[in-house]
Amino acid sequence: MCNIASPAIADLAHQLERSPIRLRLRHLLNIEFVLSVVESGKRYPYDFVLAGLTGLTRRSSRDYAWESQLIDGDTLRTDLVSLAEELSGDAYISAEHWSEALYSVAQLAKRFEVSTKTIFRWRRRGLVGWKFRFSDRRMRLAFPDRCVRRFVAENDALVNRGSSFSQLTKAERNGIIERARILANGSSRSVNAVARIIATEAGRAVETIRLLLKHYDESHPRNGVFNRSKLHVEADDQRLAVWEAYVDGATVKALAERFNQTVSWAYRTITQMRARELKARKIEFVPSAEFDSPNIDEEIRNDPALKAPTVGEPEKRRRVPRDLPPYLQQLFHIPLLTRAGEAALFRQLNYVKFMADRLCQELDPDTAKATDLDRIEALLAEAGRLKNQITQANLRLVVSIAKRHASADRDFFEIVSDGNISLMRAVDKFDYSRGFKFSTYASWAIMKNYARSIPEQRYRRDRYQTGHDEWLENIPGPPLDEPEDDFLPLLRSALDNMLDTLDEREGSILRQRFGLDDEHRHPQTLEQIGHRFGVSKERIRQLEARAMTKLRGDFQADVQQLLGA
Repeated sequence: MCNIASPAIADLAHQLERSPIRLRLRHLLNIEFVLSVVESGKRYPYDFVLAGLTGLTRRSSRDYAWESQLIDGDTLRTDLVSLAEELSGDAYISAEHWSEALYSVAQLAKRFEVSTKTIFRWRRRGLVGWKFRFSDRRMRLAFPDRCVRRFVAENDALVNRGSSFSQLTKAERNGIIERARILANGSSRSVNAVARIIATEAGRAVETIRLLLKHYDESHPRNGVFNRSKLHVEADDQRLAVWEAYVDGATVKALAERFNQTVSWAYRTITQMRARELKARKIEFVPSAEFDSPNIDEEIRNDPALKAPTVGEPEKRRRVPRDLPPYLQQLFHIPLLTRAGEAALFRQLNYVKFMADRLCQELDPDTAKATDLDRIEALLAEAGRLKNQITQANLRLVVSIAKRHASADRDFFEIVSDGNISLMRAVDKFDYSRGFKFSTYASWAIMKNYARSIPEQRYRRDRYQTGHDEWLENIPGPPLDEPEDDFLPLLRSALDNMLDTLDEREGSILRQRFGLDDEHRHPQTLEQIGHRFGVSKERIRQLEARAMTKLRGDFQADVQQLLGA
């Protein structure tokens, strides 16, 4: 309900969404009734809206919070249009079985001889559209005939004014272009300034004139009205097309011919797009006050620890067991880092990223030179090489931790791969200036990731596994130990008390997600819950995570005490 401006109507909308689906059509018809009596410039009490939509004076104790709320008529009209669209999406109304005529946006625009933009403007003025399920089983917006007739009856002048609007003729277009040339020649007027002048003279909308001039310049790159470079209006679409073709392997000469430009223009466009891409890149590093010191570059690069940063292991200690997989055998040949070498590498890594980030901040894409971009890319390449060196020297650490989390139902190398990703993140986040060993920080980061990812993946595998042989369930075996009869009611009571501390929406999501709801006794997917609430499954996932965080913070000690009892 992100399109509803009034908090009172938004709260009521959430309550209506939870009402039985069989009442949706009644609510939609009631919305039409309320819209028929709402007038612009007046204010209406919340009780009036509540009674008009539901026929009740109070739906819940939450409605008392809006008892003295007055809602502006224009805001109420816009919110009710959004509410009707949301509620109709949950009603699953069949377009084939609807008894009266339905109009799409294009059909309605054709009927009244207006543009589709005008239809969307009318929606903000109170034209209600419902979502219907069509023969292709897709939900699309349509306008019932009763909604259209009610809007036309209440806004007769508005509809007649829109219908009388005429499109620009070819002669009018040519006249506007010539008038724009006269106003733009020998002056520094911008496109918007010229559009405002012509709009006043021609009696047209400023946006109409501005779009006409923009489309003309785009279709006539060599004979446009305005000098785009002088007015700082960049042809981003064309530059992006050049850059994408260049990345795909096209030569500069071929690009110049394709876009009917010179080779120097193609080089300049590619340089500007390279600069934009570098400037938009987020470079993560750990800042340090010493990076601003004079001669710090020479000091860091000439650090004696960088000359021999690894441990010289005896050959006998690096003997590799023959029965190990090739990946693990390779790890034994990668030398470990010394304490001083590790600190020196991290120091140089963050300094190189600091320099690249500073150059990117000072970069101006319009005036950047290829040599400046080459320097930045060289620094980023050096940072990548240093990161790889640190990462490879700590791959054995990942394997040693992965062994503790290995199990028969999960591939060992999948766990190692997951740990390697955590290790690479840890390299970017590690603050070397605190004096700790990187292995301590990395071990914590990897184990924290395993503690989160392994139970989550096991839950998903158990939930969505396929190919389960049902005949195995019929094989007789020893009876399983049943839980104590007194524990289940105690556990359910504790869960209900915990969920009651959440707000109504969060509690409902968790009950449906874990099959604790009386109406939905089986666990529901994020998509199913999102469909009931009228939001995306990603939004449901966020709300679920927020609710679980609240419960962990409030009841962790109580749960431990309950399970230990």
